[in-house]
This record gives sequence, structure tokens and C-alpha cells, in this order.
Amino acid sequence: MPRIPLPELASHSPEVRKAIGERPANVSLLMAAASEPVYRGLGQLGSALIQGSALPPKLRELAILRVGYISGSAYEVFQHEALARHIGISEAQIDAIRAGDGASPALGQTERDVMAFVEDIVVNVRASDATLAAVRQHLGASQLVDLIVVTGYYMTVCRLLETSGIEIEEEPIDWSAFGQGK
Repeated sequence: MPRIPLPELASHSPEVRKAIGERPANVSLLMAAASEPVYRGLGQLGSALIQGSALPPKLRELAILRVGYISGSAYEVFQHEALARHIGISEAQIDAIRAGDGASPALGQTERDVMAFVEDIVVNVRASDATLAAVRQHLGASQLVDLIVVTGYYMTVCRLLETSGIEIEEEPIDWSAFGQGK
């Protein structure tokens, strides 16, 4: 049972009901409990990160998963492991991300450096000069800023999910509907 009840769809404006859809994921319902301007802003940022970021999708999902694992967010991990698999991240790579195993042969140097950078931000807030220098060898400025924003956004989402006690659906989100091809 959620600690914060999910809102009834009828309580929202027609615009929000349309955006959420007929069979929304629990995370969409939970976010719709925010004030309408906050809901719209969260949704626009989330969509931009998933559909329009300069960050390559596999690095984005690596970052999201690492945030989810560090945060202990079962819902986030459930949904984004499904997306990671959908875009071609292997089980060995998911295992390495889950474990924070920067020495795993399943990960290339770029993935190792991104994972270390994300972990540094989550744990220490300000990434060290060393992790920043390492990740800058692989990412341009736009990609780097997107990585920082992805990390912060999903830290927020994980805290929202865990504090609310959101229930996990039986099936993950259909990520193909979001244009997430391989």
C-alpha cells in the first residue's frame, strides 16, 4: 500500500488526463499528484532526457540504473532495467552496474568512467576533479551537462518513489512507445 495515495484521474484537468493516458504507469499517476505546473515541468524534463538528450541512450540508462541501485529504488530499477534491455544493454552489463563494478570486463572504459562519475555525484554531490577529468575524455560539454542533469533528475525521482511507497506494476512500461529503439 502506498504511503502517499495515487490521485484519481478525474481530479485532474483534461490536459493532464490526456498526458497521463488511459492506463498510466504508477509513476505517472504519482507525479500527477504534484501541482499541475510542477507535473508539467517534471514531465517535460523527463521526456527531454529520455527522447532528446545529447547523451547516448546506453550511457543515460547506465546513469539512471546506477542512481536507482544506490538509492535502493526498486521501482526505478524495475522500469529502467527493462529499458536498458530494450536498448541493448546486456545482463552482464546490468550486473556490473548493479554491483558498481568498475573493473567488470562487461563495461568499456567510457562506461566505467561514467559510472564512477555518477556514483561520485550521488554520494558526494560534487564530483571529484579526477572523476570529472576521466568522464570529460569521453563526453562533450552538452553530453556532460546532460549526464549531470539525468543524475540529479533521477535522484529526485527515486526519492519521490521511495518516500511515496509506490507499488510496482506486474509489467514494466512499454518503452517502445517512447521511441526507444536499439
